[in-house]
Amino acid sequence: MFISNNQPIILYKYLTKDLFKYFLFALFALIILIFFIDVIELFRRSSNKVAVNHLAKADTFDLFSMALLKIIGNVLKILPFAVLIGSISCFYQWRKKNYYIICKTSGISLWRILSPILVSFFLIGLISVVILNPFATLLNNKYENLQTFFFGQKNLKTFSFDTKGFWIKEISKEEYLIINANKINENLNTLFNVHIFIYDHNKIFKKRISAKRAVFSEKKLNLFEGQLTKNDSKIEIFNKLTLFIKSNPKNLNVATVEPEKIFIFDFPSYLKQMQLYGLNTSKHLLHFFKLVCQPFLILSMILLSASLMLRSSERKVEVGIVSLSLVVGFSLYFIGDFIFALGSSEKLPPLLSGFGPTLIGLFAGCYLTSDIDEAKKVNIKKDLK
Repeated sequence: MFISNNQPIILYKYLTKDLFKYFLFALFALIILIFFIDVIELFRRSSNKVAVNHLAKADTFDLFSMALLKIIGNVLKILPFAVLIGSISCFYQWRKKNYYIICKTSGISLWRILSPILVSFFLIGLISVVILNPFATLLNNKYENLQTFFFGQKNLKTFSFDTKGFWIKEISKEEYLIINANKINENLNTLFNVHIFIYDHNKIFKKRISAKRAVFSEKKLNLFEGQLTKNDSKIEIFNKLTLFIKSNPKNLNVATVEPEKIFIFDFPSYLKQMQLYGLNTSKHLLHFFKLVCQPFLILSMILLSASLMLRSSERKVEVGIVSLSLVVGFSLYFIGDFIFALGSSEKLPPLLSGFGPTLIGLFAGCYLTSDIDEAKKVNIKKDLK
């Protein structure tokens, strides 16, 4: 193999593999821990459904299978934590075995040591977003189906949203209504470009109503400027028509697809559809930004732990330094989640909430890493004098 004096490739490969080894150990330990926590929670939920006869009973194999379906999704969530714990463990060994001191005395800066590591872990983060995310989405949908089958779900009165607009089922006296709208205003309880299909109790079609606007009130649905088409093709024009319904919706609730169930490549088109139909896109937009920031968050964890653990040349590592590195890394992640929550409630712009925490951590890590190299250069000059 070609070895250059300026670029010791073998050394870089060894140090990168060393960090990758500690990362895999940390990732495996966290996966096992979270897997057993999920299994315990599923057993608890299963025990609470013993007397519920209308739901299928889940045996041990079913519960373990459900927990296994969540593993890839959990990997995406804990990847930054695994990188943080693996980095701190690895850099601790570097100080203990004098790896960093030897590199420093050989004229190799910290940036040159970390560059191949950062490139490798950036690719890991990219693969996790591009490849693992679709698998996690598929398995998450399968998990939700099994969860509904074994544990049931709450029957919420919500509008479902798809490419054809909004849909909901209602009951009016002895008739069944299927309501479709092209646009919705959740705050005003108002639907636009409404189509209502009415069936009797035998599910036989009776008539169709089309209206420009519909407003929900107390057990009423008021339709404005539309026409009524009966099954014999007779058409009646109306300015206002009131349908009495059994439900009493105080606020319209639109059931959009959860961000965790959307492929990363489908986000742009889905967000465009939500904007077209007048829905709030903050939650979905922030989740998309969080996925995009995953590789950069991983780099932030490595840079922050390296700048804190390798700042001193002493072989003895104090517990305070390790604790500080863990606190800084976890704080970056949890503060990021807090800012994401502010963005979801529209108290902060989505772009700032999505990219802000990760970029702050990345710039802070770059600054602290550069500060280590600069400090060492000053010390070398002093020693020569």
